[in-house]
Amino acid sequence: MKMGPHRSRRARAIAFGLASAAVTQVALAVGDDPFFDLDLKEVLNLEITSVSKKPQTVSQAAAAVFVITADDIRRSGATTIPDALRMAPGIQVGQISSSVWAVSARGIDGRFTNKLLVLMDGRSVYTPTFSGVYWDVQDTVLTDIERIEVIRGPGASLWGANAVNGVINIITKSAAATQDGRVTVGAGGEERGFASVRYGGKLGDIGHWRAYAKGFDRDEAVIAANGDSGHDDWRQHRMGFRTDFAPGGRDSVTLQGDYYRGRSGESSTINFLSRPFNALAGTTQDVSGWNLLGRWQREISSTDSFTIQGYVDHTFRDWPAHLKEERDTYDAEFQYRTRRLAGHDLVLGTGYRLSRDRMGPSYAGVPANTLQFATFSPDSASRKLFSAFIQDDITLVPQRLILTVGSKLERNDYTGVEHQPNARLLWTPTEAATVWGSVARAVRTPSRIDDSGLVNQTVLPPFSTRNPLPLPTLLQGAGVVVSESLVAYEAGWKQRLTPTTSVDLALYRNDYDNLRTGRFVSPVCQPSGLPVAQYCFLLPGQTQVLQVLQAENLAKGRSHGFEIAADWRALPNLKFQLALSQFAMVVREEGNAFSTDREGSAPEQQLALRMAWNPRPDTDIDLLLRHVGELPMISEGVAVVPAYSQLDLRLAWRPLKDLELALVGRNLLDKRHPEFVSELLDVAPMLIERSVFGQVNWKF
Repeated sequence: MKMGPHRSRRARAIAFGLASAAVTQVALAVGDDPFFDLDLKEVLNLEITSVSKKPQTVSQAAAAVFVITADDIRRSGATTIPDALRMAPGIQVGQISSSVWAVSARGIDGRFTNKLLVLMDGRSVYTPTFSGVYWDVQDTVLTDIERIEVIRGPGASLWGANAVNGVINIITKSAAATQDGRVTVGAGGEERGFASVRYGGKLGDIGHWRAYAKGFDRDEAVIAANGDSGHDDWRQHRMGFRTDFAPGGRDSVTLQGDYYRGRSGESSTINFLSRPFNALAGTTQDVSGWNLLGRWQREISSTDSFTIQGYVDHTFRDWPAHLKEERDTYDAEFQYRTRRLAGHDLVLGTGYRLSRDRMGPSYAGVPANTLQFATFSPDSASRKLFSAFIQDDITLVPQRLILTVGSKLERNDYTGVEHQPNARLLWTPTEAATVWGSVARAVRTPSRIDDSGLVNQTVLPPFSTRNPLPLPTLLQGAGVVVSESLVAYEAGWKQRLTPTTSVDLALYRNDYDNLRTGRFVSPVCQPSGLPVAQYCFLLPGQTQVLQVLQAENLAKGRSHGFEIAADWRALPNLKFQLALSQFAMVVREEGNAFSTDREGSAPEQQLALRMAWNPRPDTDIDLLLRHVGELPMISEGVAVVPAYSQLDLRLAWRPLKDLELALVGRNLLDKRHPEFVSELLDVAPMLIERSVFGQVNWKF
C-alpha cells in the first residue's frame, strides 16, 4: 500500500495549493482567536515545567522540548491524545486498532513502549504490568488541556526510571481558567457519536471549581488480511472534577479526580493446546478506573517554596485471552525549591510509591480451554519505590551561561538502587538565540511480566511449516531481566531568525546497554520434561512441546538522529509549522540472542507540515500533511508496514461568538491504510480508515 507518485503529488498540490491561495489573500483582522495572539518571541517564551520541575520558558530549557498548546489541539480536530501527539517532532504515533496506539520517542516503538514516561497533571500513567501506557484510558475533555509538554530525550534525573527516551506531560487548565460552560457534540463515519459537557464556578472568594462528563462511540477498523470487520468498536464514558483554592496569598491547593468505564472490541489471536491450535476471535475488553489527586504549593518567601502532592489510582482491566488485572497505586512526593544562594536555583525532593496488583485469567467470550497470553506467579504482588532527587541551575555568566547538574536515586524491589545523573549547559548569546548541550543516564527497570510472568506467545500446529513435530509446540517467553540503561548525548539550537520565522533544532546520540533479549533454549516434551533431542515426543502421554524463549539482557544499541521544528508567520492570519525528524538505530546481540527492541519498529523519517489560516475572523482552515517512513521490522513474524502519507483537514465557522461549527476530515488520501502492528502478535493486523465527522462547540 505504498503511496504512488501521483498520489504524493496530489497531496502536495492540495497542501501547497491551499497555502498559495492563502498567501494571495489580503491579511484580515483575526479577531480574538488566541492561536494568532502569540508572536514568535512569545512562542519561545511559553512557560513549561516538565524539564526542571519548575516554571521556565522554552528558550531557557536545555532540552529538546515541544509544546502542544490548547489552541493547537482545538484547531487540529484531534479527538484523542495520541492523535494530538502527531504534531510533535521525534514522536512516533502508530494506530494499531480503533482503541490501541503505539507511541514512542526516538525509536523503539510498540504497543507497550517501555522507554517513554507519560504523566497527566503530575500523575504517572505508566503501567508496571508490561512497561508502557494503556492509551485507551488516557483521556479528558481535550478543550480543558492547557498544554502537552513533549520532551525528547531522558528525563530520569527528575522523573525517575522509565523516562528514558522521553517524557510526555499532559497538563490541564486550572479551574479558574474554565469558569464558563462548554458543550461539544459530534458524529460521523468512524466517530459514530461523541459528546462532552463541562461547567465551572466560584467557591466564594477562595477558589474555583469545574466538573465534566464525556462519552463516545467509535466504529471498528478493518482486518488487513481480508477486509472484514475488525470487531474493535470502542465505547467509553468518564466524568471528573477539579477544584483550586487560594486560601492565602502564599498557598494554593488543588484537588481533582476522574472516573471512567468503557468497553472496546479486539480481534484477538487466541491459542489452544489442542485443535484448532490458533483462531481469530472477536473479543470485548472491559476497563474501568478512578483516581484522586491532591497538591499543596506554598511560597515560604521570595526565594523558597515547596510542593506536596499525593494521589491514589485504581484501574481494572478484563482483557479476554490475555489477563484480568486490578491495580491500586499510592504515590506521595515532596519537592523543595530555594534560590537563597546567589547564582543557584536548587530543586530537591523525595517520593514514595506503592503499587498493588491482582492478576488472573480472563475467559470472557472465549472458550474455557483458551491459553492465556500472560500468567503471573504469584498472582498478587506489592511493589515499593523510594526516590530522591536534586538538581541545581548554576549561573556561570548572568543572562548568558547556565550549568545544570542533578541526579535521581531510586530504590525498587527488582534491581535495588538505580543512579540517574545528568548535566546540561545552556548558552544564550543573544536574546533571540539559545544553544545547549547535555549528557544524561537513564534506566528502564523491569516490569511485573519481566520478573514473575510467562508470555504464551503462540502455538505452532503439528506437522506445520514452522513445526515438523507430531505434537503442537508452545512458544513461551520466560526469565528474569535486569535494568536496561541509556547514556544520551544531546545538543540543540533555538533561534528566532526573523520577526516571523523561528527554528528549533535538536541532535542526539543514544547508547543503550543491557537491552532485553530473547534466546531459544532446547525444547522439551511435556509433561515429561525430557529433551526433544531424545525423541521424547514418541513416548506415550506427551501432549505438547515447550519451546522457551529465555529473556535476558544480551544486547547493546546505538541510535542517532535530529529533529527540527520551525514556525513561519506568513501573514498575520496565516501560520505554517514544520516538524521533521530523522532517526537511525543499530542493535548488536550476543551469540544467538535476539533483541526485543527492534530498530525497525520506528520510521527513519517523519514529516508533518501544518497550515493554520483565518481567511475571515469567523472562519478557520487547518491542514496537516503527514509523511511517515516504513517500518521494516516491528517484530519477528510481522510484515513490513509501508510508508504512508496522509492529510487531515479542519474547517470551522463561528456564526455567533460562542458557537462554532466544524467539519473534520482525517486520513483523507486513502480509504484505509496500515500504521502499526502489535509486536506481541496477539491481535490481527488492522487497517485504519478515513474519517469525516461534524462537530458543534457551544460556550455559555
